Amino acid sequence: MSEHAKDGTVVADHSRPKGEYKMMILLLIICVALFVDSLRSEGIFQGHSAGPGSIPQLVGGLTILMILGLAIQFFRQGYKEGSLKDLAHHLFDREVVILMVTLTIYGFIVEAIHFVPATFLFLLTTMYLLDPKKFWLKVLVSAGTLAALYLIFSTLFRVVLP
Repeated sequence: MSEHAKDGTVVADHSRPKGEYKMMILLLIICVALFVDSLRSEGIFQGHSAGPGSIPQLVGGLTILMILGLAIQFFRQGYKEGSLKDLAHHLFDREVVILMVTLTIYGFIVEAIHFVPATFLFLLTTMYLLDPKKFWLKVLVSAGTLAALYLIFSTLFRVVLP
C-alpha cells in the first residue's frame, strides 16, 4: 500500500508485483513434492532426529508453512492478483534473470572447479551483478558465508562437498 505525506503526496509505494499468488502456488507445489520425497528417508517424521531425511523434512515443512503464512498475509492486506502477463513480467525481471543465469552457470562449473571456488564465485558474482556497490564487502560476505557452509557441512556433519 502507498503511504501519503500530510500534503497528500505519495511517500512510499509498497505494492506487491502482480502474480504473487500464482508464484506461491508454483512454489507450494514444488515444496510439497520435495517434502513428500523427503519422507522416503528416515527423519523427524519417522522418529529419527539425526536421520538423513531430518533436515530436508524440517526445511520442507517450514517452507510450506511460510508460503501458506505469506498467502494469508497477502489476503489480509487485500492483495489483488494480476494476470499471467503480469506474472511473466515479474518472473523475467532483471534480477530474476541474473539469478537464474548465474545459478545455471554454477550448476555447470561446480563439479569442474569444485565446491569452494565455484560457490565463492557464484556468491560474489551474483551479489555484484545485483548491486555493484561495496565490492569488498561482497568479497567478505561471500568468504564468510562459504566458511560457515564449509564448517557446518564438512566439519560438523562430515558431508563430502562436491
